[in-house]
Amino acid sequence: MEPKLPTDEDTNMFFDDVISRLESDMGYSYSEACEMVRDYYDKFTDEGYCEKIGIPSQDDDFFFHEGVGGMALRIHYYLKLKEDPSPSKFIEWRSSL
Repeated sequence: MEPKLPTDEDTNMFFDDVISRLESDMGYSYSEACEMVRDYYDKFTDEGYCEKIGIPSQDDDFFFHEGVGGMALRIHYYLKLKEDPSPSKFIEWRSSL
């Protein structure tokens, strides 16, 4: 599966599962899901971008801690819904589901 991210194979396989979850649970096409995963990874591992929106940058440990379902929700929340980047706002939104 694509996209291969600039990280290790375990993380790439993890994001393959996130892509599948975005397709099955949220109705995105395969190409949309791949694009969103790549965009999320590029933005949220970039310290400058994260500093601008007031959150810490993310790394592989963070991704695995969130799990496949949690990352799919984060990607949907931040990139599709374009909601408030505050981590507490995301948690509040996720809790409302």
